[in-house]
Amino acid sequence: MTPFGLLVRPLAPQGLLSLGDQLVVHACHHHALFLDQTVSDALGGEGWAVRRQAAFESAHALIASFCSDFGVTDPVERLDLATELFTAMGHGRLTFDLTAEGGAVHGHGLHHGASFVEKYGALIKNRRPVDAFTAGFISAAASLAYPSDWGTLEADETTCVAQLAARPPECIFTLTRRPERPRFGAVVTRALVEQIPLAPGDDADRPRHTLRPAADRAVTDLARLLHGAPVDHDGVTRVFGVRLALVPVSYLGQITYDTVHLIEKRSPELFPLVGALVREAAQTGAFHLLGGVLASAAWKAEHGPVSTDPEARLDTLIGLTRALGWGAFQVTEFAPGEALVLAAKATHESAYYAVRHGNTVRNRLFFQQGVALALMQILHRVDFTAEEPIAKGAYDALFKSGQRFHVDETRSPLRGDRVCEVVVTALAER
Repeated sequence: MTPFGLLVRPLAPQGLLSLGDQLVVHACHHHALFLDQTVSDALGGEGWAVRRQAAFESAHALIASFCSDFGVTDPVERLDLATELFTAMGHGRLTFDLTAEGGAVHGHGLHHGASFVEKYGALIKNRRPVDAFTAGFISAAASLAYPSDWGTLEADETTCVAQLAARPPECIFTLTRRPERPRFGAVVTRALVEQIPLAPGDDADRPRHTLRPAADRAVTDLARLLHGAPVDHDGVTRVFGVRLALVPVSYLGQITYDTVHLIEKRSPELFPLVGALVREAAQTGAFHLLGGVLASAAWKAEHGPVSTDPEARLDTLIGLTRALGWGAFQVTEFAPGEALVLAAKATHESAYYAVRHGNTVRNRLFFQQGVALALMQILHRVDFTAEEPIAKGAYDALFKSGQRFHVDETRSPLRGDRVCEVVVTALAER
């Protein structure tokens, strides 16, 4: 099995990544589960349709681009390519039993379903399927293998390992031909992102607290570790204490902003709550992934103990965010324990929104806000001399006494500014 990192190419100026011609990011299961739950809570049963449609659109573009590049036209070969790609991205293993009329697909170790079981076990009695991303991916692969003017092959998850206490051994999806033409929106491709102009910097945007060699080394070293991250038989990548996967930016952006826009239209008073939950998804994902890298044996073997100097630790963390494809972040201000100003000329969420929706007067940089909060938590509230600094429950334990930091989105290219900028400040102690 080819490690997924070998398929990824960087967009160096933007600090972003592409798989084939599609923009992607590295994300862990904590982020995936929290964000999907946010969409479900906000939209109810409609949330499944939103997530599956987003997965269908992003996967259709991704698989089609690889089929075109490799000249794959045979239906079976197209399904084989999609299966290999799905596994190489760390989303699990699929087995197709399919004809042009429909069929079934069996899923093993799926990123959402299996992660749900591992994280929550019997703590949550879930009665709904959770693998909407896989359902959309399967539908895209099947519809590309067996195209028809009459409609697409749509996948429904009829059995999910995350359902009920008696866990089934695998997830099962059934596919049927639906007499509806597929809907496609703009997909965030490498070519489109490269066309987005990056505003020239000025003195106000220059970093004042970073040590560039350390950040550059962090980018190189983490990229190398990701390139060699093993994918097991079930298509699972376990590294840095998390399940890691490559996720299309178009999928993340579409489920986020379709949900936000629907809430703004239907129940605008709930917009702050939904935005806070999307931000929290990014914060918990960044906390576990970034903290897990620093706490890992592989990282310590090359870099030694985690620095106790906040500025040196911050510089390393900034390098890690770039390697993960989250953006070329710069720290323009940093007062340990008090404030952090995190800026970038473009991020994967600003690129998605610009391509898909254009400008806006509202705050939209939820992921960047969450990352900035996670950085402050890791810098000031994690003891990396402990045996397991990012152990299970460590994140929840931080917030038993309440939140200690507040974040504001201060600038955004979506509002006509030069950079994406968020400011984290310490809350006054009560």
